[in-house]
Amino acid sequence: MSRYDSFATFYDRVIGDRSDVASLLVRLIRLAAPHARDLLELGCGTGTMLQELSKHYNALGVDNSSAMLALARRKAPKAKVMLADIRSLALGRTFDAVVCPFDTMNHLTRISDWRKVLDTACSHLSPEGAFIFDVNTRAKMERYCDEPVEVTFHRSDFSTVQVTRRSASLYLVDLSLYKHVGGNRYVRRSMRLPERIIPAGEVTRLARGFFRHVTVIDPARRRPSHRSEELFFICSGRR
Repeated sequence: MSRYDSFATFYDRVIGDRSDVASLLVRLIRLAAPHARDLLELGCGTGTMLQELSKHYNALGVDNSSAMLALARRKAPKAKVMLADIRSLALGRTFDAVVCPFDTMNHLTRISDWRKVLDTACSHLSPEGAFIFDVNTRAKMERYCDEPVEVTFHRSDFSTVQVTRRSASLYLVDLSLYKHVGGNRYVRRSMRLPERIIPAGEVTRLARGFFRHVTVIDPARRRPSHRSEELFFICSGRR
């Protein structure tokens, strides 16, 4: 059972709208793999990215949470979904584009698992294709740590997001939904996600172990810097 299963039905309400990330992803794919038709998403979750991606590509989403995939099937009916571990996926076919968005890589706390996902992407990518993934940076996580707990109201319910530093490279993200059940009573549903932060230079070195070309983009700035909060890596030329 995945850690996401028990929180799947609350996840989208707490995380909020991600349509801007989906639109950016489509633009990056069009730049990096303009002739792409078939697409693989690693860690598709509830299908928010698939919902947009499947409008443009023959999309397959893979995730290790059956509850998340049940939501993805409804949200992105044009896409196919599959229950599997992205660290050991072996489909025996390739895709024109492979993506792993919305800081999925950060949730892998071991460097060996980052390598496994990079290997998965490389082995499922066509020779002319592109692998695109994004990561949160230390600057972003430190900002979250310094800010008050984020509270969002949803009619009678409300949700919170709190980030704490566990070590120099590991942060914990606590997601909670407080569901109103009458009067002043609420029922709390929560989950804790680890976020492993790896410097951009090290991420690039890891990616170059599998791909000849790696480009780093900060969607909020002209070029990446120590102030960058989110970075996208575009990888091509599989080794």
